Amino acid sequence: MKRTLIGEILITLGVITHKEVVEARWVQMNKYSGSSKRLGEIMIELGYITEEDLNRALSLQRDLRENGV
Repeated sequence: MKRTLIGEILITLGVITHKEVVEARWVQMNKYSGSSKRLGEIMIELGYITEEDLNRALSLQRDLRENGV
């Protein structure tokens, strides 16, 4: 079963743009290469989302996975 990516969920919620997700992934790949820093943490650090936004998206991600979506 394919896992819905957190960036996709945040875009769907209207919290972040596709461009911001791409930028956060770039930071993750370049600044945090070899570390276990998660994309959501990076988006919070960059000021793109709040911790509440991330928690809501993670909850939705878990619900989607449990319901087989």
